[in-house]
Amino acid sequence: MAEADPTVHPDRRRWAVLAVMSFCMFIVVMDNTILVVALKSIQQSLSATNAQLQWTMDAYTLTYAALMFTTGVLGDRLGHRNVLVFGMLFFTVVSTFGAWSGDTAQLTLWRALMGVGAAVVPGCTMAVITNAFPPAERAKAIGLWSVSNGLGIACGPVIGGALVSEFWWGSALLVNVPLAGLAMLAIVLLVPNTKAPQPGRLDIAGVALSASGVGLIVYGVIAGGEPAGWLRAPVFGPIAAGGVLLGTLVWHSRRAANPALDLPLLRTREFAAGAATMSLTFLLVNGASFVLVFYVQILRGFSPLQSGLLMLPVAVGAVLTGQRSDALMNRFGSAAVVAAGAITLCAGCTGFALLDLHTGIWVFIVLQFVSGLGFGATLAPSMTAALSVVPKARSGAGSALANTFRQLGTALGVAVLGSLLGTIYRNQLGNRIEILPQQARGEAGNSIGSTLLAVERARAGGYGSGPAELSRFARRAAELVTAAQDSFLVAMRVTMVVSAGVALLAAAAAMLWLPKREPREPSSARKADVSVGSR
Repeated sequence: MAEADPTVHPDRRRWAVLAVMSFCMFIVVMDNTILVVALKSIQQSLSATNAQLQWTMDAYTLTYAALMFTTGVLGDRLGHRNVLVFGMLFFTVVSTFGAWSGDTAQLTLWRALMGVGAAVVPGCTMAVITNAFPPAERAKAIGLWSVSNGLGIACGPVIGGALVSEFWWGSALLVNVPLAGLAMLAIVLLVPNTKAPQPGRLDIAGVALSASGVGLIVYGVIAGGEPAGWLRAPVFGPIAAGGVLLGTLVWHSRRAANPALDLPLLRTREFAAGAATMSLTFLLVNGASFVLVFYVQILRGFSPLQSGLLMLPVAVGAVLTGQRSDALMNRFGSAAVVAAGAITLCAGCTGFALLDLHTGIWVFIVLQFVSGLGFGATLAPSMTAALSVVPKARSGAGSALANTFRQLGTALGVAVLGSLLGTIYRNQLGNRIEILPQQARGEAGNSIGSTLLAVERARAGGYGSGPAELSRFARRAAELVTAAQDSFLVAMRVTMVVSAGVALLAAAAAMLWLPKREPREPSSARKADVSVGSR
C-alpha cells in the first residue's frame, strides 16, 4: 500500500488524528489504575482474598505486556487502523462481561482478555502518529500523545472512585463501553489505514516466542509480589523459562529473513537508552502509586473518590511538562530533560518517604504535583529518542517494542515494590499479630488492610471468641492498630527510598546514553530507514 509522505504533503487532519490516538491511549492506560480504589468493594462483593485481589489487577498487565509487541507486528502487516479497531472492539466486549463477574476467577479472566484488546493500542497509535506527522512536528506530537499516559494513570482512580461511590464496582469497567465506542467511531471516520509497504511474511515463530517469553517473565515477576516471596519455583521457574524463550528468539531472529524482533534496532544506542529510561520511570511511578493508595485510603481514611482526587496533581504536573517537552528537548537536549525529570521524581519519592500519620495533606498534594512534573519530563523525550531511529516501514513493531519495555516497567514496579512493601511490613509487625485469635492470623499479617480488617472483625466477635477472649482483645486492639500503622510507615519509607534510587539510575542512564542535543534534521531516522529496515 503506497503512503503519502508527510514531509512533503502533511495530512491536514493530523492533529485530529493525534487527538483520537491520544484518547485511545488514555482509555487503556486508565484501566491500569481504575480498579485500585474499587478493591475494597470487590473484596466485600466477591468475598475475595488479598491474593485474588492482586490478580484481578495484574491479569490485565500480564497480557497487555506479553502481547504488545505481537500486535505491533500485526499492525505493520494488516494495517494499523484495522488492528486498532478490532482491538478496541474486543476490549469493549470483554469489559462488559467483566463488569458482571460473579467471582474473582471470572473477573481475573475478563481482565486478562481486556489486556489482549488493550495491547494493540500503544504500537498502533504510535505508528499512526509517526506516519501522519512530518519529522519537524513528530517530537511535539509524541509529547502530546505522552500526556495521555499521565492523564490515564492519574484519572483512573478519580473516575473509578466517582463511579464506585455512586454505583457498584463493575461500573469502573462498564465505563469502557461508551468511551471505546466513541474512540472506534472517530478511528473509522478520521484515521487512515497505514501499514508497512513491504511487510514480508509474518514471522509466526518469532511472534510466538516473544509473546510467550515476555508473558512468562511478567507472570513470574507478578507471582514474586505475592506474600510467599520470590524464592519459589512458581517465581523463578517462569522467569527462567521466559529467559530461555527470549534467548531462543534472539537466535531465531539472527537467521530469519523477516524477523519479528529487530535486533539492529535494539543495538542502537538511542533506542536502547530511550526504552530503558521509560521502563525505569514507569517502574517507580506505578510502584509508588500502588504503595501510596494504601497510605491515603487505609492510613489516612480517605474515601475512594477522595483518594482518586488526591492522585490528580500527578496529571496536572505531567501535562505541564509533557506539552512543553518538544521545546525543552530542542533547547536542552533529551539527555538533560530526561535527567532533570528523573531527579525531580527522585525528589518527590524522597518527600513521600518523610510522610507520617499527621503530615498535612497539602504536603502530599504538592509531592504528587512535583512527581507529575518529573514524569511528564521523562516520558516524551525517552519515547522520542527511541523512535527517532525506527524506520517508517517498522513503525508499528518499533513503537510496540518500546512500549513493551514501558509496560514491563509497570509490572516490575507493582510486583517488586509491592513485594518489598509486604515483606518489610510483615517483618516489622512480627509476632504482634498474635494478639488476634488464632484463626484470624493467616491472612491478617500480609498487609495493613488485612490486619485492620481482622481487628474490626475480632472486635465484632466474628471469630467465635467468647466474652472473656473478646474482653482481653479489646484491651490490646489499639496496640495492634498502632503497631500496624508504624510497620506500614517503615515499609513505605524503605520502598520510597528504593524508588528514589531507581529515579537516580534513570537520570544516570539518560546522561550517559541519550542525545545531548536534538538534531535539526532527522538524519538518524532516515539512515535507519536504510540500514535497519533493509533485510
